[in-house]
Amino acid sequence: MAAWNNLAKRTKFRVILNGMPLGFSKVSNISTTMEFETVVEGGVNDSVHYLPKPRQSMDKLILEYGIASGELTRTTLTAGYELTRGIIIMVMSEKGMVPTATYQANWGIVTKWEIDTLDATSSGLLIKKVEISHNGLTETINKLGL
Repeated sequence: MAAWNNLAKRTKFRVILNGMPLGFSKVSNISTTMEFETVVEGGVNDSVHYLPKPRQSMDKLILEYGIASGELTRTTLTAGYELTRGIIIMVMSEKGMVPTATYQANWGIVTKWEIDTLDATSSGLLIKKVEISHNGLTETINKLGL
């Protein structure tokens, strides 16, 4: 059992898309799924095998950030933009020097983007959500970063 003071915090993270570090306020849907086919062995009814199915769909990652005037670095994140150099998400330690966990995908493509509702009666920030489909994330846990 991990001590409470060694648990990773979810408030410090870095995102690198196509080799360029970009700032985001929220990253969600960090996951990878794999589908399996159940095969019952003929003649032996007490044995079931699970075989991985070929990937039918891509997993989706959702990034959110506040829109700022004059910003050029994230304007390329439009539908169809391909991330050929990959996606890296690093959960940083409290000291911020060594990542506690790293999630990587070798390839991705922006499949959707949307902005919040425009509301003249609200003084909130204008948030843009970008959905990226990817070919699966790998997870690396760094015990030194805890």
